[in-house]
Amino acid sequence: MRVKFICESCGDIEFDGENYQCPICNVSLTKLGFIDGHKLMCMNGKERIQWLENKLGHPISEEMINRRREYYKKQDEEEQRRLEEEREAYERRARQSTRSLSGRINVPKCPVCGSTSLKKITLTTRAVKTAAFGTIGAIDDAGKTYKCENCGSKF
Repeated sequence: MRVKFICESCGDIEFDGENYQCPICNVSLTKLGFIDGHKLMCMNGKERIQWLENKLGHPISEEMINRRREYYKKQDEEEQRRLEEEREAYERRARQSTRSLSGRINVPKCPVCGSTSLKKITLTTRAVKTAAFGTIGAIDDAGKTYKCENCGSKF
């Protein structure tokens, strides 16, 4: 169970207050009971301020409310900047990984001359040979996938 603390000066809620100081106004935080903490977490900003003002018996100044808004706006901007930096670093690593893999992509080579200038023997080519020369024409390409455009070997 997480302990909740509240700043009586600006109305900020902190969880597990490690230094027990409000990060916004540097005032000591007050520990909340479980029920009060749960109630506050279910309230929006205005409801929370009203509840706190009723509990404390004094209004929270508009200056403190604005300081809290600015603090969280700055926190959000820093979080967005951090996420953008992480995204850019991830994309950089992905590009480097792709570059390193591109040298290892399996490219078929002719077993006779080592050329990568190959032409795939298509089903159409096989059908035309069979139609023109019968089964004898089809035997020539049986079990073959590529034809080397450099030396003419089939494999």
